[in-house]
Amino acid sequence: MFAARFAQHCDAALHVLHVQDPLLGIAAQHEGFDLARDTDDALKRFIESASPAADCAPQRHTVTGVARESILSTAYRLDAQLVVVGSRGMSRVEHLVFGSTTEGVLRGAGVSVVVVPTGWTPPSIDARDLSGVGPVVAGVDLSDRSAAAAKAGCALASMLGTSLVLVSVVPKLSVLSGWDAFAERVVRDRVATVRQALQEIVDGLGCTIPVEMRVEVGQVAAALAAAAAPDPDRAPVLVLGRASGGIGNAPGAIAYRVLSGPNVPVLMHIALP
Repeated sequence: MFAARFAQHCDAALHVLHVQDPLLGIAAQHEGFDLARDTDDALKRFIESASPAADCAPQRHTVTGVARESILSTAYRLDAQLVVVGSRGMSRVEHLVFGSTTEGVLRGAGVSVVVVPTGWTPPSIDARDLSGVGPVVAGVDLSDRSAAAAKAGCALASMLGTSLVLVSVVPKLSVLSGWDAFAERVVRDRVATVRQALQEIVDGLGCTIPVEMRVEVGQVAAALAAAAAPDPDRAPVLVLGRASGGIGNAPGAIAYRVLSGPNVPVLMHIALP
């Protein structure tokens, strides 16, 4: 649903991929079933039932192989600019599913990836695109990749006609008793430094849409999740940054904790070299 609405919103081509297990194909062949044809028929029916996917006239792809490798290789072959995958909220049990597919895609993708929770629903059910989605919340840690993510967030917010919120989190210092005052002073100084750096990022973005800066103090993943939490009046998209280069530059533990948090789409922006 998200991928189809995104494609409608920016007039992009949509490709829908289904990856089937090799062992299932062997078993079907042994029993005399044409699994490829049956799967393609089922994929066609799924697209027709998932409005507005059918309006995009998507190309269907059914391949056999390991899911994460097949997704990445298909995206590369099609020269895709964005990959959209789902997650199941990433509870402890469901992390097994996430770890085997979505995490592998995030680790190996050479282009940006949107992870959409299963429970996500668009704010405007009757719309054919992403009307009503926003604001765009971008997590910024002042690294080069997060600065690139802020720029991507600006572009996305402009496309959606919404505002951009840049959020940077300063962790609390864990100190021995008696050092609390010193720790608080260090954190205050750090907040001031981060706020100034955020302003420099905003000045360099050249956004024509409203931009809000927020510096939070606390646990990073929890603060980002709270900043992107949806409510009846807002349907945010969260943007995080990741360096290019494959598995060696995979998202860190903070990013995965954020992905398991709010029921919002998360754009993992890949900063290309």
